[in-house]
Amino acid sequence: MKTHNNIELYAHTKTDPATSLVLPEHTWQKLDEHLSAVACTAQGFADSFDAGGMAYAAGILHDIGKATEAFQARLRGKRKRVDHKSEGGRRALELSKKLLGPNHGKTIGTMLAYIICGHHGGLPDYISESGAAGLLELLKRESPPLLMELPEFLDELGSPLHGGLKPKAPKSGSATHLSFYLSMLIRMVFSALVDADYLDTEKAMDPEGAALRKPCPPIAEYAELFAPKLNYLQSFPLDNPVNKARRAVLNACLRAAENGRGFFKLTVPTGGGKTLSSLAFALRHALRNNMRRVIYAIPFTSITEQTAEIFRGIFGGELVLEHHSNAGSDNLEADEDETTGRPACENWDAQLIVTTNVQLFESLFAAKPSKTRKLHNIANSVIILDEAQTLPDSLLLPTLAALKTLVADFGVTVVFCTATQPAIRSDWLDGLTVHEIIDDTAELFSALDRTKIINLGETSDNALTEQLQSHEQALCVVNTRQHARQLFEPLKKLDHVYHLSALMCPEHRSNVIAEIKERLKSGQPCIVISTQLIEAGVDIDFPCVYRAAAGIDSIAQAAGRCNREGMLLGPDGNKTPGEVFVFYPEKAGLPQGWFSRMASLGSEVMAKYPNPLLPEAINKFFELRYTFGVDLDEKHILRDIEKGAPQSFSFREIQSSYKVIDDKATYGVIVPYDEMCKNIL
Repeated sequence: MKTHNNIELYAHTKTDPATSLVLPEHTWQKLDEHLSAVACTAQGFADSFDAGGMAYAAGILHDIGKATEAFQARLRGKRKRVDHKSEGGRRALELSKKLLGPNHGKTIGTMLAYIICGHHGGLPDYISESGAAGLLELLKRESPPLLMELPEFLDELGSPLHGGLKPKAPKSGSATHLSFYLSMLIRMVFSALVDADYLDTEKAMDPEGAALRKPCPPIAEYAELFAPKLNYLQSFPLDNPVNKARRAVLNACLRAAENGRGFFKLTVPTGGGKTLSSLAFALRHALRNNMRRVIYAIPFTSITEQTAEIFRGIFGGELVLEHHSNAGSDNLEADEDETTGRPACENWDAQLIVTTNVQLFESLFAAKPSKTRKLHNIANSVIILDEAQTLPDSLLLPTLAALKTLVADFGVTVVFCTATQPAIRSDWLDGLTVHEIIDDTAELFSALDRTKIINLGETSDNALTEQLQSHEQALCVVNTRQHARQLFEPLKKLDHVYHLSALMCPEHRSNVIAEIKERLKSGQPCIVISTQLIEAGVDIDFPCVYRAAAGIDSIAQAAGRCNREGMLLGPDGNKTPGEVFVFYPEKAGLPQGWFSRMASLGSEVMAKYPNPLLPEAINKFFELRYTFGVDLDEKHILRDIEKGAPQSFSFREIQSSYKVIDDKATYGVIVPYDEMCKNIL
C-alpha cells in the first residue's frame, strides 16, 4: 500500500535468521496485504459460528494504526513503542454506528473495539480495574493522522462491513444467557483474529516455520483408523459379566451417536470401558453431524497422559494432540514484530485433542491471546468431559453457563462422562435436555457390581495398621498427605508396604506404581497407603480397599481399584465381591472444612442406601452437596457478566477470578530424582 506521498506502508520487518540483522525493506510484509490476509482468514474461522462479518471487520481494522508516521518510523529503527491498536478500535466504533445506526452500531462497534484493542495485550476491561488501560481509556486516546484514506482503503478491498456485521441471535432469550453469549462471542471472534494474525505473520516472516504446520486429516480418516479397534471390541468374548456390560456400553454409545448435537450423559461404573466407548461415540457423532474435531477434557494430568497414550496406540503419534502443563506452551506474549514457529497446542488445529480441564475451561474465561487463540476451533466440536464430577463446586454455574452457550450457539456437543454423575439441574442449562446414553443405568451398575461396602465406623491408626497387615494385598486411601505418612511410618520397614502421595515427584510415583502393579500381577504381598492420587485413573486392582470417610464420589473411585475385573474368587472357588472398608479416622485424618463436609454428606447417604454406589444414591449425594452451604458461583462471575452486558465487560477481572486450580500460592520446583534429571540440570 502506498500513501499519497508515495510512501510504502509495512506491517512487519523481516530479519535474517542467521545474523538477526534486519533485511531490506522490499522483503518486509506490506500492510495492505497483511490486513487483507488476516481479514479473510479470520472470516473463514468465524464463519463456523456465523460471525464471519465481524471477524473480517476486525481483521481489516486491527493494524490500521500502523499506517502512521510514528509506527513506520519504529519499523525503520526508532524503537519508541507506538499504540497502534486503539486507532482500529475507534474506527470500528465509528464505522459500526454509521453503517448500523447509533444503538445496534454502538453494541457491535464496542464488541469490535474490545477485540481490536486487545489483539496483542489481551481483552481489556471496559473500565480499568487491574492497572492496565481500560477500553474507555484506550478509545479516548489521541492518535496521529493516518497516512491513507480509510474509506477508500475499505472500498479497495471490497469490505463486507455493512452486510456482515450482524451475528446470529443466541438461542436462549434469557438476560443471563444473552449477556454470556455476547461475552463468549467477543472471545470467539477475538480468537479468530488472534490466530489469523499470528498465522499470517508467521507465514510472511518465517515461511520455514509456517511450512511445519501440516493440515490434519478429516474426522472420517480417524473413524477408518479406529475401525479395527472397534471391530475387536465388538468381537471380544462375552465370557463374564464385565465383558458383557462393556459391550452393552459400547453399543449404547454407537446408537446414541446417531442423534443430533446437544448434551449427553455417559454414566458407567469404573472399569466399564468409558474411554474407548466414548471415543466411539465421539467419532461417529462427529461424522453424522459434520463436526470438525473431538476434544477430551480430563481433570488430572496423569489421566490425560494415559488417555493420550491409548489414543496414540490407535491413531499414531502425529494424529493426537496432547496439551497440558507438561506438554505444549502458551508463551505467545511476544512483541508484535516478533514471530517464532510454535506447535499446534497454540490453536488446537487438530482433529483429536486430549487436554485438561484447566486448559479448556480457563481458556473459555480468559483474556490473554495465548489462552484464547484456540477458542474458535472449539466451535462445532464434540467435547468429552471425563470424570465430570470433578467440576469445581465454586465455579459450577459459570462453567455450566459456558458449556450451555457452546452447545446452544456454537454447534458443540458435550458429554458428561463419569461413574458418579453430578446432579445438574435443568434450569442451570436453561432447560436444555441432557440425553442419557445408557438406557438403564441401574441395571448396568448392578451388572458391574464387583464390591461390597462395609462401614467400619471410627478406627484408630493403630487398629487400621493392624488390619492392613492381616491382608496379603490391600490398598488404603486417606484424605491427606500427613495421614498417609503417619500410617506408613510404623510399616515402612516391611518391604511389601508402599507409600504414595504428592510429596513424591511424579517420576518417583510412576516408578512406585509400576512396582506395585508388578507385585499384584505376580501375586506377591503388597500393601499400599496412598492419598487420593491413586483414585485418578490408575489402572490397578486390589482384592480389598480401605477408604477414609469421604464423599460418595471419592468412595466410588476407591472402589474402582477393588476387584476391577470381577475375577476375585472366594474360599469355595466361586466368584466373590471385593471388600471396600469405609472408616472414620482419627482427627489428623479428617481435617475440618471440605473433607469433613464431604464425609458428613457421604455418611448421610450411606445410612439411607444399602449400596451407596448405585446411581440413585450418587444423585442424592450431589443434590445434598449442591444444596447446603456452598456458593456455586463463589467469585460472582455470572453476576459480573450479566451486570456488564452488553458493552461493559470485565474480561481481565473474570480471567483472574476463574481458576480451576488456585495457583497463587504455588511455585515450581526441580527435583534431582534420578541420573537423567541430574544430567539435564
